[in-house]
Amino acid sequence: MLLSYYLVAILVLGAWFGVYRYWSRKVEADIAAGAAYEFEHLQRADPELIAGMDQARFHKVFARVEMPRQPFFTWLAAAIFLLCAPLILALTTVTIRWMEVTGIIPQPAEQAQQLKLSADGFRLVRTADLEALELILQGWGGFFSFFALLFFWVAVFYAVMRHYHAQRPGSLREEVLRAR
Repeated sequence: MLLSYYLVAILVLGAWFGVYRYWSRKVEADIAAGAAYEFEHLQRADPELIAGMDQARFHKVFARVEMPRQPFFTWLAAAIFLLCAPLILALTTVTIRWMEVTGIIPQPAEQAQQLKLSADGFRLVRTADLEALELILQGWGGFFSFFALLFFWVAVFYAVMRHYHAQRPGSLREEVLRAR
């Protein structure tokens, strides 16, 4: 089951990355045309800015500034999440099981017994038998798994976006001045 999940995830991520690469090649062609135009424009309008810089080096600087980076970082965040989610779920399950075994949280059967009877001996839950209550309480582990995945997604998104903004290029003028 886990192997099939990873095969499907890798297939989906590979197809998504293939579409991204196809798109980025088309954008790179547009950027090359824009870089040539901008280089000629700056030669006429602000020759001091690009003094000593050839067209190939200017093209690299222009591509760094103008290439959209968001699609790759979106793919990266999704890839990290999809490939690590089963590990987070396994860790959550092991943690819940360990907490039940060590007595940090009571066993579902104990919890069901406590819900069934109050301190005075009156029934708190009249419609469900102990077995049904035990199954309901075992399902509460899904609550913890959901929030573990939610927390993991927030952590992945935070880390990827932090990296995205840390490597954000400046304006074309700033990048040309840095490259000289």
